[in-house]
Amino acid sequence: MAPAFTRAVFAANYAEQRDISDEATLRAILDGLGIDADNALAASNTPEIKEALKAQTEEAQALGLFGAPSFTVDDTRSCELFWGNDRLEAALAWAKRH
Repeated sequence: MAPAFTRAVFAANYAEQRDISDEATLRAILDGLGIDADNALAASNTPEIKEALKAQTEEAQALGLFGAPSFTVDDTRSCELFWGNDRLEAALAWAKRH
């Protein structure tokens, strides 16, 4: 369910220009995916989840990621960073060539 939620949040933010920091927007996305919004939002505010987010943010910073979305493509010989949704096709093409 996480990939569907991620895609819906990106679409809401970038394609529909909706405020994804607004709980009503998140509730609408969750409802549209058939997810219990009350349970999901309560779970997202637990100390464990907040710590996991902090750890992932620190890892992203250590990797040099910035912006949303950022993509790293690693083929064990080299790693490329692609920043921005408009670079997704370039990231996919690079991955196919390497």
